[in-house]
Amino acid sequence: MNNFGHVIKLERIRRNMKQITLAQGVCTPSYLSKIENNSIIPSQEVIDLLLNRLELSITQNKNLDDDSYLAHIREIYFNAIMNKDRELVAQQLKKINNEHYLFSDSSNYYTYQLMVLRLTLIAQKTRDDTSELILALSELSSNFNDHQTFLFHTCVGNFYYFKHDYALALKAFEQAYNAHQNASALDWETADFYYMLSLIYLNQQRLVICIEFIQKALSYFKDNFYYHRAIECYLVLSVAQKRSFKLDEAQETLQLAKRITIQLNLEKHFFMIFHNLGSILAQRGDWEKAIEHYIESMTLSDEAEVKLMSIISIVQEFSKQGNANKVIEWAQKGIQISLDEENPDLQLYHHHLNIYISKYSDYLNFEQIILKAIQFFKNTNDYIYIYKYYTFLAEYFYEKNKYKNAAKYYSAANEYLFLINNYSSWEDL
Repeated sequence: MNNFGHVIKLERIRRNMKQITLAQGVCTPSYLSKIENNSIIPSQEVIDLLLNRLELSITQNKNLDDDSYLAHIREIYFNAIMNKDRELVAQQLKKINNEHYLFSDSSNYYTYQLMVLRLTLIAQKTRDDTSELILALSELSSNFNDHQTFLFHTCVGNFYYFKHDYALALKAFEQAYNAHQNASALDWETADFYYMLSLIYLNQQRLVICIEFIQKALSYFKDNFYYHRAIECYLVLSVAQKRSFKLDEAQETLQLAKRITIQLNLEKHFFMIFHNLGSILAQRGDWEKAIEHYIESMTLSDEAEVKLMSIISIVQEFSKQGNANKVIEWAQKGIQISLDEENPDLQLYHHHLNIYISKYSDYLNFEQIILKAIQFFKNTNDYIYIYKYYTFLAEYFYEKNKYKNAAKYYSAANEYLFLINNYSSWEDL
């Protein structure tokens, strides 16, 4: 078997196994190091022993060469990114992982693994084995070419975005952007990257640069008739326009997206269009129609996260009206959904809703519940929500004439306002 050291090294790192552990009873650690660096070709006996210890089987298909197999994976990769059919991607990924194709060239193997990583993120967003693959690939990243470096940091950015750790996501995407300058990426890869970059800038409230990148992505997807992706771009653009207080432009963008969605029967986008139209109505002060749109949005998707997004928006509108009963009723519905799903990615919604329930019912534990939520958002580096809830606490204590507590939380809020805007001192304001 020729040139399989990179397979052994990657699988060992994925399993968090030391070289001395893998080598024990098979060869010396220094000999294993040479195998992993492809400096030597071991005997078939050593190969079999190492593969057996890693519970890994590899077959070589003599009817395929590296370029043919990589082209096959790249086609799957392209369709996955353009269509985002998670069920189909999961099926294809299972088949790919069972094939264990052995590449003769290390660089081709790295490209293959990076595409598999992105497919994994599309299929399942985040899981322990995803983070293990990222860790394993990071150990090999010094060997990557510019395009592979671009792919790697893009995957890392997606990983942290799905985990709601937006600070680390932004750091990874900016590293990807630097690598992209020399990466010779294809136009569709660039458009997809610009879309993801715009999402993170939107989350960071950097609206001008968000609009710049989403319009570039939209131009490619629209001109090349990738309407699913174009609708996604319209949705991001509308949110950026709304946050820039360009409500008429935002509504016009959404109405255009709605017309395209209806004409092409792109049903999976209906819920988000209705949700975003609801948010514009809310900003205009038409809270009753806004809630109608949020409820309609919930009926258009079976995904728990979609329902929770709409429920939080409904809770916020009833809170603005001071309707405690409706706030508690809807917040409890949302918490039940988050508990039923047993999905750790939904924890942030649980914290948001708990805060509203405590505001209107659990006065004794109010401060502790908010501080617990703030700690959660600190763990994910979500500075905007940390700022929001420290400000909420500060205003609560100010209204209660507890000025010492109010000052403490206003100070904490200002600290995170600086982080949101990358300020280092008051002179930067």
